[in-house]
Amino acid sequence: MTMLERDEQKELPQPQNSNHHSTAPLKEKLFVNSSYLAAEIPLKLGHFVSNLWPSSALKVNDTIWLLGRSYSITPLDPLQRELFEAQKDHQEVPWPTDFYEDFTSRLWMTYRHHYPPIRPSSHQTDIGWGCMLRSGQSLLANTFLLHFLGRSWRRSDQSTWKEYSRIAHWFLDELSPRAPFSIHRIALLGKQLGKNIGEWFGPSTISQVIQALVSDFAPANLSVYVASDSMIYREEVYQAAAGKRPAIYFSHDREAKALYDASTVPTPKAAQTDIFKPLLILVPLRLGIDSLHPTYHGALKACFEMPYCVGIAGGRPNSSLYFMGLVADELIYLDPHYSRPALETKSLSEYTPEDFNSYHCPIPRKIHISQIDPSMLVGFYCRNRNEFDQLCLQLTKISKENSAIVSVEQRAPAYDEDVRSENDFGIVSDESENDDFE
Repeated sequence: MTMLERDEQKELPQPQNSNHHSTAPLKEKLFVNSSYLAAEIPLKLGHFVSNLWPSSALKVNDTIWLLGRSYSITPLDPLQRELFEAQKDHQEVPWPTDFYEDFTSRLWMTYRHHYPPIRPSSHQTDIGWGCMLRSGQSLLANTFLLHFLGRSWRRSDQSTWKEYSRIAHWFLDELSPRAPFSIHRIALLGKQLGKNIGEWFGPSTISQVIQALVSDFAPANLSVYVASDSMIYREEVYQAAAGKRPAIYFSHDREAKALYDASTVPTPKAAQTDIFKPLLILVPLRLGIDSLHPTYHGALKACFEMPYCVGIAGGRPNSSLYFMGLVADELIYLDPHYSRPALETKSLSEYTPEDFNSYHCPIPRKIHISQIDPSMLVGFYCRNRNEFDQLCLQLTKISKENSAIVSVEQRAPAYDEDVRSENDFGIVSDESENDDFE
């Protein structure tokens, strides 16, 4: 019996609502569709304009990095070259097959529409405001793939369908105990942190929300540590990995709290132990003012070569992306700005692999590192204490060879907790309109 099966002996109850949007009132359909068009048209135009400056072609002997795995680009033999060049709109060199299988196995969270309203609001889509929420979901979902299925897992492995589908359904778009990481629960926690439903999240907000969501869901068997001011403190990490619940300061939005609590599976408070529980480390960063400062390029690129990297949620100005890899000076990413209908609510056993096709991206995309926004959330996963120690050594090495983006210390300085940054960027205490992601 797998870890997931032990933790979820029986399927959690389904929500009472369902996504039968064909019977929705005409007014509601018009509202959703107009919201979709209002948000998507500028984004599509933005993608069109950015494509006027295409990313560079792949080159033979380039190395591709994807979440700590490397792939080589090798020359094609004459027959392969002839077949490849016959394809319409081909690039200079095709993506390596082993890389492509890895890339298309990663979970891809995007905008969705026609899901049950995120109460107490009437939002039935996150188009136009949820890209950082979706990027955060992608980071967390791919952490779970690594955590439960291992880095070598590929979607083609049919023997793991039950475990894979269980992870995927944790992110379904519904307010339900069986979907602990849904857009609904993320938005409700954000509301308790002072973010209105429909308002963008910054790196600090999404990191705190992920930490709370995971802490409230025992079957995840995962601890989350959020670094403050780009500093990882070993003693705090040991406490988090031993089961200490994070101190997250939520507001007193009673309605949002009641809705969130009603969709949370009650779990007994876990006792702290000396065991190092598998750990997700989240580091909110701002590496520049209006754009990513070039001095940080080397350190940021080095992160993708680390086996502990689970990606970066950040993006271009006004557009959050989930970065997973690297080739030369370009970052490989998943883009949440594609809206699809929410999956219909049904029993877990009724879902098929085809249902989750839209959770996997068929086309790798790249963006030059100089074009990304300086505000981001970096994620690292450590299965045990030895991996955490190795992560610290590698981060220290990167800091010595490049401008440091993440530092490691034994313990935090002796100052009041409220002095430490809890903003959305880790360097200032006030948010400004120019700092928005979306």
